[in-house]
Amino acid sequence: MGFFSWKTADTKESIPNIHANRPPVTVYMLQPNGKEAVAEPAYDGYGVFGGVGAYHWLLETNADHLGIALSDLNEDQRWNLGVSLECGIVCRDTKTGEYWHVFHDNRKLVPGKFANITWDEKIPELGASANELLESGRFEDCEIADVIELRYPLKFSFNKNAVYEDLPRSESCPFQGFFFDA
Repeated sequence: MGFFSWKTADTKESIPNIHANRPPVTVYMLQPNGKEAVAEPAYDGYGVFGGVGAYHWLLETNADHLGIALSDLNEDQRWNLGVSLECGIVCRDTKTGEYWHVFHDNRKLVPGKFANITWDEKIPELGASANELLESGRFEDCEIADVIELRYPLKFSFNKNAVYEDLPRSESCPFQGFFFDA
Protein backbone atom coordinates (compact mmCIF):
# COMPACT_ATOMS: atom_id res chain seq x y z
CA MET A 1 0.00 0.00 0.00
CA GLY A 2 1.32 3.44 -0.88
CA PHE A 3 1.30 6.64 1.12
CA PHE A 4 -1.64 9.00 1.17
CA SER A 5 -2.11 12.45 2.53
CA TRP A 6 -4.08 15.68 2.27
CA LYS A 7 -3.60 19.41 1.96
CA THR A 8 -4.47 21.66 4.87
CA ALA A 9 -7.98 23.08 4.59
CA ASP A 10 -6.93 26.64 5.35
CA THR A 11 -3.58 27.13 3.58
CA LYS A 12 -3.78 24.34 0.97
CA GLU A 13 -0.27 23.15 1.96
CA SER A 14 0.62 19.49 1.55
CA ILE A 15 0.95 17.49 4.75
CA PRO A 16 4.33 15.75 4.52
CA ASN A 17 4.94 12.38 6.07
CA ILE A 18 8.04 11.56 8.09
CA HIS A 19 9.61 9.69 5.16
CA ALA A 20 9.58 12.75 2.87
CA ASN A 21 12.49 15.09 2.21
CA ARG A 22 10.88 17.67 4.51
CA PRO A 23 11.06 18.10 8.26
CA PRO A 24 8.08 16.77 10.21
CA VAL A 25 5.53 19.35 11.26
CA THR A 26 2.64 19.00 13.68
CA VAL A 27 -0.67 18.76 11.85
CA TYR A 28 -4.11 18.83 13.39
CA MET A 29 -7.09 16.77 12.32
CA LEU A 30 -9.89 19.19 13.08
CA GLN A 31 -13.16 18.10 14.64
CA PRO A 32 -16.61 19.68 14.53
CA ASN A 33 -18.77 21.06 17.31
CA GLY A 34 -15.95 22.43 19.44
CA LYS A 35 -14.20 19.10 19.96
CA GLU A 36 -10.46 19.36 20.44
CA ALA A 37 -8.33 18.88 17.33
CA VAL A 38 -6.30 15.67 17.13
CA ALA A 39 -2.57 16.50 17.02
CA GLU A 40 -0.07 14.48 14.99
CA PRO A 41 3.55 15.60 15.41
CA ALA A 42 5.06 13.11 12.95
CA TYR A 43 2.62 11.89 10.28
CA ASP A 44 3.68 8.42 9.11
CA GLY A 45 1.81 8.57 5.79
CA TYR A 46 -0.86 5.95 6.42
CA GLY A 47 -3.86 7.97 7.60
CA VAL A 48 -3.40 7.85 11.37
CA PHE A 49 -3.36 11.14 13.26
CA GLY A 50 -2.74 11.11 17.00
CA GLY A 51 -3.73 7.44 17.10
CA VAL A 52 -6.98 8.09 15.22
CA GLY A 53 -7.50 6.54 11.80
CA ALA A 54 -8.78 9.28 9.49
CA TYR A 55 -11.05 6.95 7.51
CA HIS A 56 -12.48 5.38 10.66
CA TRP A 57 -13.07 8.89 12.04
CA LEU A 58 -14.79 9.92 8.80
CA LEU A 59 -17.26 7.04 8.93
CA GLU A 60 -17.83 7.18 12.67
CA THR A 61 -18.42 10.94 12.69
CA ASN A 62 -20.91 10.72 9.83
CA ALA A 63 -22.58 7.40 10.77
CA ASP A 64 -25.64 8.83 12.55
CA HIS A 65 -26.33 11.32 9.75
CA LEU A 66 -26.00 8.52 7.18
CA GLY A 67 -28.11 6.05 9.16
CA ILE A 68 -25.29 3.53 9.46
CA ALA A 69 -25.18 1.21 12.48
CA LEU A 70 -21.50 0.92 13.32
CA SER A 71 -22.18 -2.14 15.47
CA ASP A 72 -23.12 -4.03 12.28
CA LEU A 73 -19.67 -3.45 10.75
CA ASN A 74 -16.30 -5.03 11.39
CA GLU A 75 -13.07 -2.97 11.31
CA ASP A 76 -12.35 -3.72 7.63
CA GLN A 77 -15.86 -2.71 6.60
CA ARG A 78 -15.56 0.52 8.59
CA TRP A 79 -12.23 1.34 6.97
CA ASN A 80 -13.50 0.53 3.47
CA LEU A 81 -16.63 2.63 3.90
CA GLY A 82 -14.54 5.49 5.31
CA VAL A 83 -12.24 5.34 2.27
CA SER A 84 -15.30 5.33 0.02
CA LEU A 85 -16.66 8.40 1.78
CA GLU A 86 -13.41 10.20 1.06
CA CYS A 87 -12.65 9.09 -2.47
CA GLY A 88 -15.16 6.48 -3.64
CA ILE A 89 -17.20 6.84 -6.78
CA VAL A 90 -20.53 5.49 -7.93
CA CYS A 91 -21.94 5.46 -11.45
CA ARG A 92 -25.21 7.21 -12.18
CA ASP A 93 -27.22 5.81 -15.08
CA THR A 94 -28.07 8.93 -17.11
CA LYS A 95 -31.07 7.15 -18.63
CA THR A 96 -32.74 5.90 -15.42
CA GLY A 97 -31.08 7.96 -12.67
CA GLU A 98 -30.18 4.77 -10.81
CA TYR A 99 -26.81 4.43 -9.11
CA TRP A 100 -24.56 1.50 -9.90
CA HIS A 101 -21.75 0.22 -7.71
CA VAL A 102 -19.11 -1.61 -9.72
CA PHE A 103 -16.58 -3.88 -8.01
CA HIS A 104 -17.01 -2.22 -4.56
CA ASP A 105 -20.34 -2.56 -2.81
CA ASN A 106 -21.06 0.77 -1.14
CA ARG A 107 -24.84 0.47 -1.03
CA LYS A 108 -24.72 1.25 2.70
CA LEU A 109 -23.71 4.75 1.58
CA VAL A 110 -25.64 5.19 -1.68
CA PRO A 111 -28.63 2.95 -2.47
CA GLY A 112 -28.49 1.38 -5.89
CA LYS A 113 -27.51 -1.72 -7.82
CA PHE A 114 -24.30 -3.68 -7.39
CA ALA A 115 -22.29 -5.39 -10.10
CA ASN A 116 -19.70 -7.64 -8.46
CA ILE A 117 -17.40 -7.44 -11.49
CA THR A 118 -14.44 -5.42 -12.74
CA TRP A 119 -14.98 -2.23 -14.72
CA ASP A 120 -14.17 -3.94 -18.03
CA GLU A 121 -16.58 -6.86 -17.57
CA LYS A 122 -20.06 -6.72 -19.07
CA ILE A 123 -22.95 -5.84 -16.76
CA PRO A 124 -25.52 -8.44 -17.86
CA GLU A 125 -28.56 -6.18 -17.33
CA LEU A 126 -27.06 -3.43 -19.47
CA GLY A 127 -25.11 -5.42 -22.10
CA ALA A 128 -21.93 -3.38 -21.74
CA SER A 129 -19.09 -2.83 -19.27
CA ALA A 130 -19.02 0.12 -16.88
CA ASN A 131 -16.07 1.51 -18.86
CA GLU A 132 -18.08 1.31 -22.10
CA LEU A 133 -21.10 2.87 -20.43
CA LEU A 134 -18.96 5.75 -19.15
CA GLU A 135 -17.44 6.28 -22.61
CA SER A 136 -20.86 6.30 -24.26
CA GLY A 137 -22.32 8.76 -21.75
CA ARG A 138 -24.87 6.27 -20.40
CA PHE A 139 -23.00 6.31 -17.07
CA GLU A 140 -21.46 9.28 -15.34
CA ASP A 141 -19.19 8.83 -12.37
CA CYS A 142 -20.01 10.73 -9.20
CA GLU A 143 -18.02 11.09 -6.01
CA ILE A 144 -19.88 9.40 -3.18
CA ALA A 145 -19.17 12.37 -0.87
CA ASP A 146 -21.03 14.64 -3.31
CA VAL A 147 -23.96 12.27 -3.83
CA ILE A 148 -24.69 11.99 -0.11
CA GLU A 149 -23.62 15.53 0.86
CA LEU A 150 -21.09 14.48 3.45
CA ARG A 151 -21.81 16.47 6.62
CA TYR A 152 -18.38 16.11 8.28
CA PRO A 153 -15.53 15.80 5.76
CA LEU A 154 -11.88 15.55 6.76
CA LYS A 155 -10.23 18.88 7.54
CA PHE A 156 -6.60 19.38 8.53
CA SER A 157 -4.56 22.41 9.56
CA PHE A 158 -1.10 23.28 10.85
CA ASN A 159 -2.90 25.77 13.12
CA LYS A 160 -4.12 24.20 16.38
CA ASN A 161 -6.70 26.97 16.76
CA ALA A 162 -8.30 26.53 13.33
CA VAL A 163 -12.06 26.11 13.54
CA TYR A 164 -13.58 23.12 11.73
CA GLU A 165 -16.78 24.93 10.74
CA ASP A 166 -14.86 27.84 9.17
CA LEU A 167 -12.97 25.72 6.65
CA PRO A 168 -13.66 23.72 3.49
CA ARG A 169 -12.93 20.03 3.08
CA SER A 170 -9.22 19.17 2.83
CA GLU A 171 -8.16 18.10 -0.65
CA SER A 172 -6.09 15.02 -1.36
CA CYS A 173 -2.35 15.68 -1.62
CA PRO A 174 -1.12 14.98 -5.17
CA PHE A 175 2.34 14.21 -3.73
CA GLN A 176 0.95 11.61 -1.28
CA GLY A 177 2.80 13.52 1.43
CA PHE A 178 6.07 12.19 0.07
CA PHE A 179 6.86 12.76 -3.63
CA PHE A 180 7.94 16.39 -3.42
CA ASP A 181 10.63 17.95 -5.61
CA ALA A 182 14.04 17.48 -4.03
